[in-house]
Amino acid sequence: MRKMFLLAAKDLRSEARAKEIAPPMVLFGLILVFLFTLNFPPGAGQAPVPGPVVGAVGSRELAGAFLWVSLLFAGILGFGRNASTEREGNRIEGLLLAPVDPAALFAGKALANFCYLWTLEAVLLPVFVLFFGVPAGLLLPGILLVALVANVGLAAAGTLFGAASQYVRARELVMPLLLFPVIIPLVLGAERLTSSLLTGGGLGSQSRWFILMGAFDLAIVAIGAVAFEFIVNE
Repeated sequence: MRKMFLLAAKDLRSEARAKEIAPPMVLFGLILVFLFTLNFPPGAGQAPVPGPVVGAVGSRELAGAFLWVSLLFAGILGFGRNASTEREGNRIEGLLLAPVDPAALFAGKALANFCYLWTLEAVLLPVFVLFFGVPAGLLLPGILLVALVANVGLAAAGTLFGAASQYVRARELVMPLLLFPVIIPLVLGAERLTSSLLTGGGLGSQSRWFILMGAFDLAIVAIGAVAFEFIVNE
């Protein structure tokens, strides 16, 4: 556990000096949120939620989807950059020679990515509320719980597939292709829970999505802890 926190602190200190991961993530996320708002008329987020209509999708439901698409794409940018920094200068070889268990190395890298995701969300969520015009009281505090569960799985999956993609030539293309199909259950669950918050349904009626996301988190963390050794030693 101590080694995990030390490794994460190393990554975060490096990022505090270099500023190569978090600023591009935040900037890209802000651009996506701004582009998505162009599809909404002014005041659409403040409008009352209409009754259910077969085949219709409300603006607040779309807003929830747009939020997580923005977070996902911006997060992938950070995952890839975090993985590539260890390949530059063969720093990953130095870590492997140190008395550090590969599972602890995976956990430390995932914890750093977890922190980057919270940094991204701390900026994007207020901007999302402002640009889309959705009532902040509907999102808080439920969105924090949704983000917590989603960030665990995203950070673990991003760390695992980010490391795996560094060994191929077109790694910027390969990592999203590997990551997207795997994290569909997690992103879908986060989107449905966020849409439920925005439409006033709360989280209680969507508890099955929490179960799905929690199961995904446990599975991807376990797989990453075991598989990371084989990936970095390839």
